[in-house]
Amino acid sequence: MDSRRDGSAAVDPTWSALLDARHARPAIGVVLCTVAPAFGFFVTATVLPSVVRDIGGLALYAWASTAYAVASILGSAGSSVLVRRRGTRGTLLASAAALVAGTSICALATSMPALIGGRALQGLGGGMMTAVVHGIIRELFPEVLWPRMLATISGAWGLAAMSGPAVGGVFAGWGLWRGAFWFMIPLIAAAAATTWRILPRAVTAAERSSRAPLGRLALMCTGVLCVASVANAGAFVTRGMLLAAAAAAFVLVLRLDGAASRDRLFPAGMLSVRGSLGQGFWVIFFVAMSTTPGSVYIPLLLQVLHGVSAAAAGYFYAAQSLAWTTAALVSARLGGSRARGAMVAGPCLIAAGFLGLALAIASGPMAAIALSVVLVGAGIGACWAHVGSIVLGSARPGEGAVAASLIPTTQTFAVSMGAALSGIIANAAGLSRGDSPAAAALAGQWLFGIFLLSPLTALFIAWRLAASRAAASRAG
Repeated sequence: MDSRRDGSAAVDPTWSALLDARHARPAIGVVLCTVAPAFGFFVTATVLPSVVRDIGGLALYAWASTAYAVASILGSAGSSVLVRRRGTRGTLLASAAALVAGTSICALATSMPALIGGRALQGLGGGMMTAVVHGIIRELFPEVLWPRMLATISGAWGLAAMSGPAVGGVFAGWGLWRGAFWFMIPLIAAAAATTWRILPRAVTAAERSSRAPLGRLALMCTGVLCVASVANAGAFVTRGMLLAAAAAAFVLVLRLDGAASRDRLFPAGMLSVRGSLGQGFWVIFFVAMSTTPGSVYIPLLLQVLHGVSAAAAGYFYAAQSLAWTTAALVSARLGGSRARGAMVAGPCLIAAGFLGLALAIASGPMAAIALSVVLVGAGIGACWAHVGSIVLGSARPGEGAVAASLIPTTQTFAVSMGAALSGIIANAAGLSRGDSPAAAALAGQWLFGIFLLSPLTALFIAWRLAASRAAASRAG
């Protein structure tokens, strides 16, 4: 990937490539199409308490996020079929239209069910747009730029994480939460218009004849809904039944998709740990799952155990996002053996962060907790772009769009699974019976101690992936 095999070239060739006008415009499109749905995600999370105070529906509060997550998975998974039927341009237009429609419904909502419907449309459009972004990278950039562009996506998410809550907070403070949703629409339109101009128009007759696998998408929706409902289920038996139903739905989807001769949702070899594509998939899955315990429970645990204010506790999650972005941008400059080392170092850093959180979350000190959170974020960013590049480059002929959509689909699905498992672990530790300091301390120790298995599993697979890539490099 670099001009020298060990990755220690004195001049990074990607800088000059990015400055090339042919790549500068697509890079701007990638940033805008990433920021648009990401910004909406953070703005909505900020103004949602104000929405509930105005229109009611507190009992349905969690479903505003659940609907978005489920629809986002469906949008990213199904985007490859739409790309084959309508091309990347047509899929981009459809995703932007869904985003605008969903955002408008949210802005006009007078009840929580209406807002949930708007959030579902937002998720569908956001999932499709995010998948299109990964397809644009594969389609319009040379392979040497893939790590840099995937890191750019992380940077765009970091930008949205920093600016979205601020904008949402301003509108919420003014008592104009609807204005926060209207504020998003010009950004979505600008992203679609900018990217539309740089994408090819042609779609072949064979591509237009593709059929949407509605049955598999419906099964997938059922499985994701079951997973999303686990944390809110009261009885242990109910949780077990939901998890069993989800597993059955996912197994059936994968079997049907593997038997399909065309219009597949997932690339061949996705689950195999013997090939680069499957290894990359599993690393992304376990690394993405590692983001959830901190994002879901760190603010609550810090407030209960250490008396930290809600605003200050929120900055701990922001620190994880910032560390992710910074590490991704730095790591993307690496190539050759250094890139392979980053793939292995990433899970190591996440594991170190989880170990630190398990030991320090109850008694502190706060500096140790902050350092551990930063280690988790840095570990994710260190390996993300390199593993994603391998997934993009491992697709078989004709499966480029499917491989591109696999990255955001896997990430969103893993986050949903991680959130459900976090809820199960925290509730089993006693947090569901009250947020006392003793229950919170035990929940934190169990949560980060058990989730330590996630980066360790990713480390084992990443080690194998790096070794296979090194062997291929020597053979080449």
